[in-house]
Amino acid sequence: MNPAVSIIVPAYNAERHIRRCLDSISVQSFRDYEVLIIDDGSTDTTGQIADIYANQDPRFVVLHKKNGGVSAARQDGIERARGEYTLFVDSDDYISTEALHELFSAAKSNDADLVICDFTLTRKDEKTEYWHQQPDSMDRNWLIGSMLYICPICSKMIRTKCYRAHNIRFEEGINAGEDQLFFLRILAANDTIKCAYVGKALYQYDLSQNSNSISNSGVNASKRLLPLQLFRNEYDITPMQAAFDNAILHIAYDYLKRPDLCPDFKADFHSFRNNIKSAKGFPLYVKLLVLLRLHGIYISVDRLKRVFK
Repeated sequence: MNPAVSIIVPAYNAERHIRRCLDSISVQSFRDYEVLIIDDGSTDTTGQIADIYANQDPRFVVLHKKNGGVSAARQDGIERARGEYTLFVDSDDYISTEALHELFSAAKSNDADLVICDFTLTRKDEKTEYWHQQPDSMDRNWLIGSMLYICPICSKMIRTKCYRAHNIRFEEGINAGEDQLFFLRILAANDTIKCAYVGKALYQYDLSQNSNSISNSGVNASKRLLPLQLFRNEYDITPMQAAFDNAILHIAYDYLKRPDLCPDFKADFHSFRNNIKSAKGFPLYVKLLVLLRLHGIYISVDRLKRVFK
């Protein structure tokens, strides 16, 4: 019989923390699951550690492959997933003991295709934050809009057929925002998708291990914008246009303060000029700063803030 949940763990040179991740899965109170560990060409002992877990528990399966990046690793996982639902867990993170029980119970009691939960986030300074993820609405278009700025994949459990039925894949070659594009495509393709929410932090992100996770804080602008550009080209975003415009302005303002990650601001945001002009809900100085930079005019944030006081 197929398991209820397939857990996909992409891992690359994760020997320092993969035991914590796999231990958190092995002690789940809910037992009907499989674990697909994708060893993405690791050059350390990640593969050997994963093999130990597979030898001890037949629910753990390891795929050793040539390094291809996180998108290819996750794709290899979903192609082999046998569960009714799929959950992604990154090798530097871990889950609560009741995570599978809570998520699967919510899925079944609500006949949900997608279950969203809260999570905790530990930063490089080891300070931990609690992130509430309760949607303001379960409307599909609202959910798409909410995921345009940031979309952590690992705090969501998805019904496997939602991506299989529409041949939705992880885009190889995209290693920033690949999870965001994956979920946006699922929501756009499944017009009757039903969602549920669990108000508990069942997933623990650890940014002290991976500084690029969640916030994309170390990713250059062009890579972060590519998933949104692809989504805009593929689907009619009219129903969530306002959310799309605001997400672009939010991202542009982020990179305005990071010239090291966006050395050519004009080129990166050129195709999004109209979105930035249309965005609402931000202080006027934010939009003005971004528009000025698009015209090659640099004014410091502090200076413009003083003008608008």
